[in-house]
Amino acid sequence: MRDTAYDIMQQNIKNFLQQIKKLSEEIDSESIKRLASSIEEKIEKDAFYLVVLGQFKRGKSTLINYMLGTNLLPTGVLPLTSSITKIYYSPEVKIDVIFYNGVKKEIPVDELELYCTEKGNPKNQKGVDTIEIGYPFDFLNKDVVIVDTPGIGSIYQHNTDVTYEFVDKADAVIFVLSVDPPITEVEKRFLLKIAESVDKIFFVINKCDLISRNELEEIASFTKSVIMDITKKENINIFPFSAKMALEGKVLNSREVIRKSGIEIFEEELKRFLREEKEKVQVLSNLKSLDSFLEVCKTFLESDMKLRVMPLKQLEENIKQFDEFLDKINRNKIEIYKLFRVEMNDILTSFDEQMEKIKKELIMNITKKIKDYYPSVARFKRLKQKEYLERYLEEAIVQEFEFQKRGLEKYVEGQFAILLSRYCEKINELIKSIKDTAKELFSIEIGYYEGLQRFVVQSKFTYKIGYEVGALEIDPVYFTYLLPKKLAQKIILKRVLDRVEIDVDRNIGRIRYDLLRRMEESFETFKTDMEDKISQVCSLISELLRSTREDFNKNKSELERKMAYNQKVLEKIIQLKDEISEVIDHLTR
Repeated sequence: MRDTAYDIMQQNIKNFLQQIKKLSEEIDSESIKRLASSIEEKIEKDAFYLVVLGQFKRGKSTLINYMLGTNLLPTGVLPLTSSITKIYYSPEVKIDVIFYNGVKKEIPVDELELYCTEKGNPKNQKGVDTIEIGYPFDFLNKDVVIVDTPGIGSIYQHNTDVTYEFVDKADAVIFVLSVDPPITEVEKRFLLKIAESVDKIFFVINKCDLISRNELEEIASFTKSVIMDITKKENINIFPFSAKMALEGKVLNSREVIRKSGIEIFEEELKRFLREEKEKVQVLSNLKSLDSFLEVCKTFLESDMKLRVMPLKQLEENIKQFDEFLDKINRNKIEIYKLFRVEMNDILTSFDEQMEKIKKELIMNITKKIKDYYPSVARFKRLKQKEYLERYLEEAIVQEFEFQKRGLEKYVEGQFAILLSRYCEKINELIKSIKDTAKELFSIEIGYYEGLQRFVVQSKFTYKIGYEVGALEIDPVYFTYLLPKKLAQKIILKRVLDRVEIDVDRNIGRIRYDLLRRMEESFETFKTDMEDKISQVCSLISELLRSTREDFNKNKSELERKMAYNQKVLEKIIQLKDEISEVIDHLTR
């Protein structure tokens, strides 16, 4: 194990976690034991997403292969990745394909190309959501997940959509540019989106072995000025190298070839960041989780001791009042969920109203583009005319929709975030009322472990465009060969123009359905999390009351032994809590 401050801190967290597990076993509460297990799982699975982004054919997969030290991900001359690929550390090679329907399928390495490339999985017809690859790479920390994304700006719009959707999940980004050509308009727009969401971006210029040093300096200077203008940041570092040469050096185990590739400076800076910056954030998050858990344990034991001084008759009367209060809470909770759904529908209604306003504009713009484009293909054979027109129709619809779609999605996501925040507050008010009532009736205070809520569900939207001729149908274009050329041209053009309104309506419906699905899934996540929080607080109180009732049947010496035992456990908790707080204070100075 590397002798670094991070390794020492990780070992401290493991030690703290082991002590916490032992303490949870010493407390008579199933809720606390379950909570200890969930926190252990969170810490063990805590991953850092290092996302590789950029335009198609910039060399993203080659760079990742260098990090892995092997030719694992497919590379080639055509647009490749058609879905998100996550690569995590594993002692053994393991590849799982997760489909949109939730099914997981393990595949051998030689079948990877069948699922993650446009050639093997055109337009993601197989419905792949993500691909998870376990691999024993030693380039980065074992808790870093490298994420390969589809390239933006290719002819495959769904690839761009998938990549844009994943940006918000990135903890840090490697933005891959190259010398052929330098930064494009597509990349500028994409970088604007990334800069809004991600603080740490590594800018690399790939394929530097293709040009001279003077040309590279000119390209790097130009690219840096563009990036500074977009991000509004002065401190921009650009790392030029050849990922292809670096990978060759890694495979051949040649330090000289790796050095010539120029990748070492980038590699050192990335590792420094992951050691010194990323890890501090991750460590603090884990320490605060442990501290929050200990606070729950502390208040549980303190409350347990307070209940012992209450007479049995008063305890029974107060329990009855508390049960009646919980019935009322459950009714309020159901009403909150109903109102949440009503306001979700209001968001969709607002979306429908906005789409209705721009629908005519979409149809008009797309129709004009088709008419303006048609003269350029009118000289071709009739089936070719139809083919080119339909392909252009698809491009025109995607272009016009994309201009409007991102703004509308951002609006819906923003409205849902406001809604989610408001209803989280309502549920937290319910939890507070439960805690306040428990304090009033039993003089006890209960803590609980809080999580975060946000609009987390990924879009699965794809465009659906055009009329597909069935196997037993005859394409109407064939009949135009019996007609004069000018009349045939009018028919071919009209047939495509007739599709415009149909395709606009269809894709408005698909966007609406995708947003509805995302809101529904986010609502269910919210509901599950809130139910867990309420259940956690109520379970802790119920366990305290049950234990107190049982203790009334114990003799005085048994009760004294239990009180002394709980006091010792409480002292351990306070001591451990002080140790963790001291570490947190040290890290935040």
